[in-house]
Amino acid sequence: MVLGFAIICGLITIIAIFSLTLAIQRRESKVGPGLVLVIALLLTGISVWKLPYWSHESAAPTTSHTVKKAKLKSQSGQAFGSSTTTTDRRSTEKKIQQQLQSSLKDMGTVVFDHQSKTYEVTVTNANLKKTIAALKQDPSQAKQAKWPQFTNGFAKTSASLKKSLGNGYTFKIKVGNQAPVLIFKDGYIIKNSFE
Repeated sequence: MVLGFAIICGLITIIAIFSLTLAIQRRESKVGPGLVLVIALLLTGISVWKLPYWSHESAAPTTSHTVKKAKLKSQSGQAFGSSTTTTDRRSTEKKIQQQLQSSLKDMGTVVFDHQSKTYEVTVTNANLKKTIAALKQDPSQAKQAKWPQFTNGFAKTSASLKKSLGNGYTFKIKVGNQAPVLIFKDGYIIKNSFE
């Protein structure tokens, strides 16, 4: 809504500039167009300032983790203060596992090991299994099978894990009980079996 108002005010400002220049050329009164120009400029400036990108208004914390951290600072004498951040981290890890499971349901199953901080995808998709088996036979076909794009997509997923949870989280992709074909950590490729 603010964006629409900013655009309309910008258009009115342009029209007011043309009206003012026309009034100057015709040697007419400049008060009306000048007043409209000043008001349009003020409204444009205010509406642009209120856009979410530029807004300096204080926003409410977006995550419960931020709220808990603030509570911990203000209540540092309480005995069980640290357990709330641990609980938040575990619930965040669980939510991320659920999100990964829903977005990768066509690819395979996702499990999370809290001790090793590892999300592991076990491939169940028949086509992907065939592709991986073929690449194990002839890794030189990786580029043709678009393996680099596949790998880069999951590197971005790993970077998202780092952004959401912090450093030290591993993301693995494997077929059955075999060794992982891809391992990512903190947004970087640790192992790529086909490069």
